[in-house]
Amino acid sequence: MRYLTYFVNDHTRLDISNAMLGEEKIYYNGALVSRKKGLPGHTHNFSVWEDNKETSYRVITEIKWPFRIGFDIFRNGKALLLS
Repeated sequence: MRYLTYFVNDHTRLDISNAMLGEEKIYYNGALVSRKKGLPGHTHNFSVWEDNKETSYRVITEIKWPFRIGFDIFRNGKALLLS
């Protein structure tokens, strides 16, 4: 099940999904870049090449009250999305 699709810019898309068995996956422009097992609540760190330079991302998922999933997305240490 897809939790979130986030467009960083016109040519960069992040998708966050979680299967019924608890495998959380992060996709960068359709390519799998991180995978963690267990209930929601993980920190995913990955690097990709953008505009001929290495760019680092951190995606944090967590359970918020009342029952909902929260997302924080950082690019090169700068917050893009905070929940």
